[in-house]
Amino acid sequence: MAAREKTVQKSASTTGRWAWPVLTAALTLVLAASRLVVTPRFYFSDDTERGSAGQWWQLGDQLLQGRLPMLDPSAWQAGNYWAEGQWGLLNPVTWLIAIAARLSESPVLHATVVKLVFLVILSLGVYLLARQFGAHRPWAALAGVLVPVSGFVVYMDAASWSTDLFNVALFPWAWWALRRAVEHRRSPFPYLLVSYLLITIGYVFGVMMLVVILVETLVRHAVRRDGARVVRTLLASAWGALLTIVVYLPAVLTAPVTERGDAPFENLRFLNADLTDLASAGNPWVSATIRSWGTEATEGPLVHIAWALLLLPLALPLARSAVRRGIPLFVLGGVALVLVLGPSHMGPIRWPLRLIPYLAIVLVVVFAVGISRRYPQGATRRAFWLSGVVIGATSLLTWGNGPYAWKAILAAAAVAFAALVVLRWIARAPRVRRRAAWAAVASMAVTAVFVAGQLYFLPTSPLPSRDAPDSASALESVLPDAHGDGIVVGDAEDGWQDDASWDERLIANLWYFSPTDVSSMYTVLPFETFGDDLCIDLRGKTCEAALDTLWSVDDETGLRVSDLMGVSTIVAMKDTYPDEPEAPEGWTLAEEGEYTWLFERDEALPAAGGVVWTADGTAVSVTAQSDTEVTFTVDAAGEDGRVVLSRLPYPGYSVDGAVQVDAVRGWLLTVDVSDAAPGDSVTVSFRPPAWPLLVGSYVLALAVGAGWLVGGAILRRRRAAAREALR
Repeated sequence: MAAREKTVQKSASTTGRWAWPVLTAALTLVLAASRLVVTPRFYFSDDTERGSAGQWWQLGDQLLQGRLPMLDPSAWQAGNYWAEGQWGLLNPVTWLIAIAARLSESPVLHATVVKLVFLVILSLGVYLLARQFGAHRPWAALAGVLVPVSGFVVYMDAASWSTDLFNVALFPWAWWALRRAVEHRRSPFPYLLVSYLLITIGYVFGVMMLVVILVETLVRHAVRRDGARVVRTLLASAWGALLTIVVYLPAVLTAPVTERGDAPFENLRFLNADLTDLASAGNPWVSATIRSWGTEATEGPLVHIAWALLLLPLALPLARSAVRRGIPLFVLGGVALVLVLGPSHMGPIRWPLRLIPYLAIVLVVVFAVGISRRYPQGATRRAFWLSGVVIGATSLLTWGNGPYAWKAILAAAAVAFAALVVLRWIARAPRVRRRAAWAAVASMAVTAVFVAGQLYFLPTSPLPSRDAPDSASALESVLPDAHGDGIVVGDAEDGWQDDASWDERLIANLWYFSPTDVSSMYTVLPFETFGDDLCIDLRGKTCEAALDTLWSVDDETGLRVSDLMGVSTIVAMKDTYPDEPEAPEGWTLAEEGEYTWLFERDEALPAAGGVVWTADGTAVSVTAQSDTEVTFTVDAAGEDGRVVLSRLPYPGYSVDGAVQVDAVRGWLLTVDVSDAAPGDSVTVSFRPPAWPLLVGSYVLALAVGAGWLVGGAILRRRRAAAREALR
């Protein structure tokens, strides 16, 4: 009989162990998917539509051909993939996403599935992290549900900024795995794996937060003089630092020639918060006074963290053991809070509100830990009324920021107060068993109510969607007959409201779907002199003067700028050029559309990347050419020995057999062969700047990881043998 009872208890324990994380994942998936009922393209907004979708397609296409792209001269300022970082060239998860994108007919469905998967990954990571810091399973499950529905995660990261979502989703896993390896002396493999994925995504904010927890862990154990844990933390830090060098150093060394090179420290009140904004952290239905693109109050709950924070008095005070264990939470939360409230531009680090998901992780985990110890005993009358005061005070402050939203503020306060009453009743009801479990489930139900309200009050992301065709075949059908390299001039988004306009043009990275190589792509590192000359922005839009510039004759070379770029196809937007532009000799209007003028060069030029001009008295013959290298033979070397290539002079180019000189027009790679003799061979090659250091860092990182794995396994085996011997 006793054995049977023990078996039943063990079975119940196992069921509970799995039931709560399964519930967390399932409810997260249901809540995330529910947004599609109202807004089917919710997860295909802005940077996903104009950036990630085409980027994944292109990377998947290259991978399926057995190539890992490094540089694409035809993409011009968007073609330095290693410096761009967010292509995730070293990230196997990004590879899988990219290959799936290339094989998918529906970019919207593909992106939606990817976002839903990562929201579930985030929920389970928060669950594990909360458990590790001492939260009981029901409250850890609630924490796992709350973070993926926090405002910035949903309305910015999940809707648009894919790489930021990936960072946020992996971060709690990396933190959990770090603590598992350092604090509990377990295998470092989970940390090595997850931190590798986090860093190689190429989005810096998650890496910044990883640095914070590594420094906190190192300092804490150094103060305690815990040598073994200090060593493990140093190994974890070395692994991360070496990978960070590989992923981010190319961008740092490339920045001087880009618009990021002289980024100032200033506060433009752009995507950063103030203290009154944080009053709405518990209200999912209102917008704070967050300034962003074209608006003083971005329409979205960007500072919403969790409605349950309004009930924080029920979780306080924290037990001393929880405070000691929670020191890492307080440190990371403090740093995140300072940055969120800091200036909007800190050099190349912009828009610190992007760190609010990390503040959300900390605050929700602290709440889960606190209420695990205090509920139901802590649901006193005093805590009840204090929570009511918090609900009222924060609602009043939120109303002060946006009195126009008084209905949503009042409704949210009513729901939160009703939740407070229910949790108080559950805590005091004499016949209710497993009060914590029922309270957590009730809180999840309240979370679902708040999400349902968002579908009414705030159904879309504040970041726009351009309603691009949800068909890879349709996107591929634009400019299907490649006539050399192309470029778009004017407002590339003209006519997006009309489905027919997509037959004539694409936008930003969606051009990767087209068989024609078009340079009007999305980049996070706009090449400054190139952008100034062609007045082109980071998403490929240009001013009206760009067409005149392309067809103008360069003073130094005597060639048209379009010829120097190897451009043979020009798409001119009618919104910018309502009257037919007058084409110069050698160019023809190939097609007049409803939205565009399509011009083609009578004789298509070779794609960008090769030699496009040599000075008088100088002649060369190209013998080999690829995206990253050009080799030519010097036939004659005049007094002016300049040779111009249709490439941007990124840091990382090296010249063997000649010397690199000042770029023609400030943005065309130029070498001087004056000192070469006829018959000499010259090779111009590109590798990301500090390439030997990058390779060495990567190899050393792998060595550190392998050494930690092997050494840790040996030590654990010895400890196990010693324990066995003592028995």
